[in-house]
Amino acid sequence: MNWIESFKNIIEGHVFWLVPLLLVISLVVISKLLSCLLNFFEKKGDFATNGWRIAILNATKVPLIMTVWLVGIIIAVRHYFPSENEYSALYKIISPTQKIVFIVLLSWFLFRLIHNVQSYYLNQADSQETNIDRTAVDAISKITTVIVFLIMVLGIIQALGISITGLLAFGGAAGIAVGFAAQNLVSNLFGGLTVFASRIFKINDDIIIKDADLSGKVIHIGWRSTTIEGWDGKRIYVPNSVFNTHNLINNSRLTHRTLSQDILLSYSDYSKIQDVVEEGNKWLSMREDLSYFVFRFSEFGQTALKINLYAWVKSVPGGDFVPYGEFAKAQEEILIALADIAHQKGCHVLPINHVLINEFSNPNG
Repeated sequence: MNWIESFKNIIEGHVFWLVPLLLVISLVVISKLLSCLLNFFEKKGDFATNGWRIAILNATKVPLIMTVWLVGIIIAVRHYFPSENEYSALYKIISPTQKIVFIVLLSWFLFRLIHNVQSYYLNQADSQETNIDRTAVDAISKITTVIVFLIMVLGIIQALGISITGLLAFGGAAGIAVGFAAQNLVSNLFGGLTVFASRIFKINDDIIIKDADLSGKVIHIGWRSTTIEGWDGKRIYVPNSVFNTHNLINNSRLTHRTLSQDILLSYSDYSKIQDVVEEGNKWLSMREDLSYFVFRFSEFGQTALKINLYAWVKSVPGGDFVPYGEFAKAQEEILIALADIAHQKGCHVLPINHVLINEFSNPNG
């Protein structure tokens, strides 16, 4: 039994450094086991089919290991300072501190989870070539992050023993002063909220703000500003408050583009107008990219007869967004074809500037 008593004496003599050593070793082993276990389940299976599980496990890993170490620190403090009455000042600091740290770790987990779920959802859509509204996904992610942040702040305030009612009363008075000082910032934030809620445009949409002389492709929508890539490749950072005060045209939501053009014929071709109109309508009716068209004789000009073409050019076959290049090609084909029809009927097609010069010149000059 002598060796047992000797062992007890050794432990009692070195208890000050032996306990933290054993505690650190235990925490390292537990952290390593948890990390290996989470990595095993995270790598098990395909990301495409187990993406939600992987997103949750990846978000859990670091906050969980930090929680283990936090628990170890709490155990160590309880061991060396066991009496709350004797160390009341210390416990007044430790008690709210550990609550705050736990709240922060939980919030950290939720922030990571929101980010991972968003990334997984977008990657899944890309891999499956699914068309999704990325702006809506980004908006939900941002709003959820703000909600978690506000809950975290309220939790920390309660952990500090501050009355939320009194804080709100103080905030009501201070909010007026802050509102005046940060008027532009608040206006931009509400503008961003309006964009996310109303979804007047999304990422990769082509927009035009005529009043502000801005146009380009949307590449990022933030809370304070929206980034637009101009047609010349320059990045334009537009404050979100602009979208609350200016009219906006979203070219990417055009279902068709309008083609309006006058074809001018000589007065000597008056007898052939009916044939040109009939043949032109037959040809236009065979085009699948016209959702609506009118091709009729419209006016007796001073020096020419006017046949007006009014048409809505759409994409084939769905009739969705019409790129300008596609519209320009259709416009070229239609105008050339109608001019050819007029020539085939023996008509002489006049240039636009010929009529404009004669119409606006002095007839006695």
